[in-house]
Amino acid sequence: MPKLLVQVDPDLSDLMPGFLANKRADADKILAAAAAADYAALRGIGHKIKGEGGSFGFDRISEIGAEVEQAAIDQDLAEIRRCGENLAAYLEAVEIVFE
Repeated sequence: MPKLLVQVDPDLSDLMPGFLANKRADADKILAAAAAADYAALRGIGHKIKGEGGSFGFDRISEIGAEVEQAAIDQDLAEIRRCGENLAAYLEAVEIVFE
């Protein structure tokens, strides 16, 4: 996947390393909860990611969170796994520009 530039408010620069590390951990949590078919946990993770992504200017993270939340409601493990993989791939490709 090519690098994806995301513009972030410079005031958030100190928070970015921790935020991105937490989102990588969330991708792992999604896959682990999917393996356990823990739909309640998945719904909570999706909801959290949906809110946090937008707060930091990462619309794609919010979209993935919404997709996880809905897939958990639908109990669609294949979609949940795809979302977890998409989140991990997105985080690998993202490059932050502070503007």
